Amino acid sequence: MAVPLLRTLILYLAVVIAVRAMGKRQIGELDPSELVVTILVSDLAAVPMQDLGIPMFAGLVPIATLVALEILMSYVALKSRLFRRLLNGQPAIIIRGGLLDVKKLRQMRLTTDEIIETLRKQNVASVSDVKYGVIEPDGTLTVILKQPQQPVTAEMLGLTPKDTGLPLVVVSDGKLVARSLQLLRLDARDIENRLKNQSIALSEVFLMTLDDCGNSFIQRKGDA
Repeated sequence: MAVPLLRTLILYLAVVIAVRAMGKRQIGELDPSELVVTILVSDLAAVPMQDLGIPMFAGLVPIATLVALEILMSYVALKSRLFRRLLNGQPAIIIRGGLLDVKKLRQMRLTTDEIIETLRKQNVASVSDVKYGVIEPDGTLTVILKQPQQPVTAEMLGLTPKDTGLPLVVVSDGKLVARSLQLLRLDARDIENRLKNQSIALSEVFLMTLDDCGNSFIQRKGDA
């Protein structure tokens, strides 16, 4: 019983390390080569788990080889635009000036229903509202709306909104997050003073976020 458990644990860690080594991406954002390697790594790890007669290294060595190959190919792709296009493909414009490019749709084997569904998910009511629609190498659809359909911005209204930064969690469940304080170049005393000004104790805070512009959000423990 201990041997299968140990093999499973080691192979699981190997797969996690392999995926981390290839970089953080969602499944839908994987390039074709990354998707192939991910599937192969999963299959290679499953075989030694299921069959104890197969040496564990029979799975670990191919996994390490595939990951090394993927990292090497990614490096070459960074240096060579031609190789990157051959490996991952290139963007394709399928909507131009509110009209679908039928030839491109056929080349990419996409149906109008799929395009309309994707537009709806991006809150675009009609193809006619789209100036450009681009299928990216990872398969996602990027939409650039025509000027009248673009969201109203503060600049259009002549407003100057308050500047904001990237909110970082500085307090979580009553405890300071040292990494966030370091990024904001603050210390515990700064946070405690901010809370003191609002008559809040550190132990009472469930969540506190703060950005580099000084904007903060505080939720006390017990707040709905």
